[in-house]
Parts: sequence; structure tokens; C-alpha cells
Amino acid sequence: MPPVKEIGLTAVLAVVVGLSAGRAHAAASEWITTDFSQLRLIAAHDSSNGDRELDIGVQVRMEEGWKTYWRNPGDAGFPSLFDWSASQNVSDVLLAWPAPKRISFDGLDSFGYQDEVVFPVRVRTTDTATPVVINVDIAYAVCKNICVPLEATVSLEIPAGTSSDTPGTKAHRALIQRFSGRVPSREEAQIEIADATVRRIGSEKVLRMRVSARASFDHPDVFIEGPADVFFGRPRVELASDKRTAIIEVPMDVGGSAYVSRPLTITLVDGARAIERTVSPTTE
Repeated sequence: MPPVKEIGLTAVLAVVVGLSAGRAHAAASEWITTDFSQLRLIAAHDSSNGDRELDIGVQVRMEEGWKTYWRNPGDAGFPSLFDWSASQNVSDVLLAWPAPKRISFDGLDSFGYQDEVVFPVRVRTTDTATPVVINVDIAYAVCKNICVPLEATVSLEIPAGTSSDTPGTKAHRALIQRFSGRVPSREEAQIEIADATVRRIGSEKVLRMRVSARASFDHPDVFIEGPADVFFGRPRVELASDKRTAIIEVPMDVGGSAYVSRPLTITLVDGARAIERTVSPTTE
């Protein structure tokens, strides 16, 4: 199956490769392997321990220079899509997205992950006395100079009973916890968005944010999700002399129409620190 160039969603969706892995027991499914990546399910425990909620993860490893995407892919690509509906003894599934990084290629900015990512998942069970069977269909892409869309079906059975807590299981649990720590917080206040304003600067409309941090900023970045008809460019960051406050200006394209303030989801990332806030900017 030929790859396609990384030039946007329409082209990316033109090629799909189907893969599957049979059901596995204990703390990990079988790996699904391509020339560019590996994917599997891992679990924090190899049995349910009578718990109503179980922690698992979707682990993706990529060859050097390859990437996969965040829920907002940026200028090109598409986010991973997960369908858990074929799972058994599962009442709800809550998937979290670790903070992304900005990956620039050929003048475009993509938002995603390189090398390895684990998407933490909290599974709520229906009956603690019976096995939990995770069946998930995943549509995702791994990209370098080309973009290879993939589809995978992965299964993992977590039996009822007491976990044996083997070294492998402990390693999976630590990996899930490490990437859970990278999920942007809604409560953490180490860094904050003090205010946000939409204003015109010259011929350009920008979202201007003042952000603050308890400890010095290193290289703050923002990822903005908003109305489908509003597009956000690459941020410009101006750090104060103490490096604990910064002004971030993000160019906006509203298609020539008048901008009406609407809630934005803003993810602010600085190294290992990341927060997510819903902000309704004022207008000037």
C-alpha cells in the first residue's frame, strides 16, 4: 500500500492500511508492527483486583523522525480515532491526550508526538466478578516526509481476580503513569493564563495572552482549539526579564468576517508543565 505526502487531511485519508492483533491476556496485547511504528494495548494490572475502574494505555512507538498526531493535528494530518464499542464488561471509556509538541515541516506546524506516546485510558467496568475484554478499532497515522494512514483492531482481556504484579506489569503501570503525568491539568496552577484579548495589530488580528508561572518559563508554547471557521497561526512569545511572565500573540484568520468572542480551549505547555483552560477572550 503506497504512502501519501503529508499535505492535508483530504490526501491523508486517501490511503488506509488494515491491521489486527488477536486477543491477549495479562498486561499487554500483541504488538501491531509496520515498517514505521508499533502499537499495542497495555494495562496497569494483569487482573481487575475487583476494581470498578481500570487503567490501560494505547502505546505507540515510532521509528526515528516519524510522528503521530494530537487530537488537534495542526496544519496537516489527522488525529487518532478510537472506537471502543465492541468491548465487553465496559460501561465507559475515558481517553486522555498527553501534551503535544510543535513539529515543523516544510513551513507547516503539526501537533503531536515523536518516538513514543502512551494515551492513558480509564475504563469503567460493569461487573467486577467477570473478565474485562477491551476491543478497540483505531484509525491513526504515522508521518515523516510522507504520511501513512493506518487502521488497527487491538484486543486485551483483563481477567477477574487478584493481580500478580509481575515486573512486566509494574513496567506497564509506570509507563501509563508517566504519560498520565503529561496530560495537561485543569486544576494545576504552576502556570496560568492571566488574560486573553483579541485585538488588531496593524493589518493583523491576533489573540494576545498574558501568562504567568511560579518558576521561570523555558520555552512556552500554546495550542488553541476553537470554532471551525477560525484558524490560528504560529505563536510569538515575548518573555519578561524575570521569565515568570510572558506575552503570547497568536495570529488569527477569521475569513474576513467580524470576530465574535467564543470559548477557546487553550493548552499551554512549558517543558514538563502543561495546563488546559477554557477561555472566552475579550475583544478590542
